[in-house]
Amino acid sequence: MAKLSRTFWNIWSSYAIFYFGKVNLSIVVPVLLATYHNLSLYNVGLVSSGFMATYAIGQFLHGQISQRYNPFTYIALGLLGSAAVNLSLGFSAGFFWVLLVGEMLDGGFQSMGWSSCVRANAETSKNIDRDSTVLGTAYQFGNSFAWIICAFVVGWFGWQYGFWVASAVMCIRGISLLLIKPEIKVKRREIGEQVKLTLSRPIVISGISLCLLNIARYGVITWIPTFLYTTQDMAIGKVGTTIFLIPIAGIIGTLLFNKIKLPKDIISVAYLICLALTFIIFPGTTGTFMFVLLILSGFFLYGPHVFLVTTFPSRFHEQKVVAAATGFIDGMGYVGAVLVGILVPVIIDKSGGDWTSVFYSWAAACFAIIALVTIVYLKDFRKPGTTLMGE
Repeated sequence: MAKLSRTFWNIWSSYAIFYFGKVNLSIVVPVLLATYHNLSLYNVGLVSSGFMATYAIGQFLHGQISQRYNPFTYIALGLLGSAAVNLSLGFSAGFFWVLLVGEMLDGGFQSMGWSSCVRANAETSKNIDRDSTVLGTAYQFGNSFAWIICAFVVGWFGWQYGFWVASAVMCIRGISLLLIKPEIKVKRREIGEQVKLTLSRPIVISGISLCLLNIARYGVITWIPTFLYTTQDMAIGKVGTTIFLIPIAGIIGTLLFNKIKLPKDIISVAYLICLALTFIIFPGTTGTFMFVLLILSGFFLYGPHVFLVTTFPSRFHEQKVVAAATGFIDGMGYVGAVLVGILVPVIIDKSGGDWTSVFYSWAAACFAIIALVTIVYLKDFRKPGTTLMGE
């Protein structure tokens, strides 16, 4: 089997670095809440949802637009834009409206990355199915690495450095990618036909599935640090080292996911069943058992996510709608991310500060995804070689 190419690793590392500007907020937030008492949990939820809303809108738009241009240019410009916004956020001083507007701008620039990365991989890879799954480990590694670095600098130097370090890393990568980007031959469909193919049944259902999965995934990414900090009395440094291992477990789970010789749809269903059970068991646990369940949640979470946002849209390379399909599916996913930023504070408030119903809601989302993935597989992809609309 051919080794992964240098071009692949350029794509992989670029998207991993995007995560410095995506997950740094979850590390900064607990310190902001402790420092600026004018900020509330609802304020934080709105800021997070504002980011996710513009990210979702950007995914829909950039998925269609980037399909028509060199994806490496798109990736680099997204990194540089996000770097500029994060630099300015370091001067926000706990002002809610500054945080909200800044994070919404950041969401727009961040949304330029993923659909372009999936398309760049599909255009340059000699083994799309393998490489698309490995590409999914980029955001898992980037998530962990960004979390641990941001937790360290925030703990030692202050919350501002959670933004400033992210800015520096993304700026360096954006400039270097512009200097080494390969030329990509662009083959464009008529825009109406491109949109019609993007809105086909399997892509739409997969988008709904990712919407539900991101309720769980961004519940973990965004709210687990706050859960540990506020209910387990963990210092922010220990929170960082604890959650660091969740995406690392996700990398291991994804690599195993890639090795199993079954259709990825079926493996996703098995992983989702295990993930739902993990969320059901989690409430009320403490100490080592709680830590083990957090690690298991990462192990089972990311395989299905990689399938929906990378492997599945890469199936449509021949139809020349990989970026468009990725943008739509990931855009729908971030509708779920927007919802979780609103729903979690509401559920906690209605439960009198108890998190049990939060974890149960994530389990319910998993069971709904199982049904949807099964429907798409049986209707559209059970026969080998089946692609979009039977082509």
